[in-house]
Amino acid sequence: MKSTLRILFLCFVSVVGCLNTPPRHSSTLSYTKTDEFKKTLVRRVLLVPFEYQVDREAVIDEVMEAFAVELRKIGSFEVIVPSEDKAALIPEHEIWARGTINLSTLLALKKKYDADAIVFGNITHYRPYEPMLLGVKAGMISTNTGIVVWSADGVFDSNENEVAELVKHYFESTHQKSALYGWKLILLSMRRYSQFVANQITETLQY
Repeated sequence: MKSTLRILFLCFVSVVGCLNTPPRHSSTLSYTKTDEFKKTLVRRVLLVPFEYQVDREAVIDEVMEAFAVELRKIGSFEVIVPSEDKAALIPEHEIWARGTINLSTLLALKKKYDADAIVFGNITHYRPYEPMLLGVKAGMISTNTGIVVWSADGVFDSNENEVAELVKHYFESTHQKSALYGWKLILLSMRRYSQFVANQITETLQY
């Protein structure tokens, strides 16, 4: 079962040539969904640990927790997060890092978790102090077809005016406006900032 689907990680990173619909852009976030996305029945989604290009492994827990919460808020599918420790997940995790998707592993995950799709990602930027910075590339692959049906790429630097406005809007729609520190509360904790970024990225699944 060494057969592999040679789906370049570039499908997910730059979304060039592998997806059928043109990406929508803002200065901080771009995303793409294929026609296949609309046809795919997704009841259960497996969220696997993200790759990271930063030197602080703790960021994984913060970002993964945020994405699990925001994906569940969508409400149209069940989100499964593996309970095994990171070491046990290495064989499943590394299929993304190698730039290819191993078909036998994909089918094994589908069977093990009864998952219709897998959400994977890569943490590209991370600064846990003001001005907060977090960059994430995320994708969803159908376990039935092996096709990346959604991908998003965002870099959120709170030092930029546009990002600050997004944080304010997010705060006003999700928090009590009378909260101590106001919208800047989001900028005092990387856990809160991760929640903001995860919200911005996963919202594109509903557009």
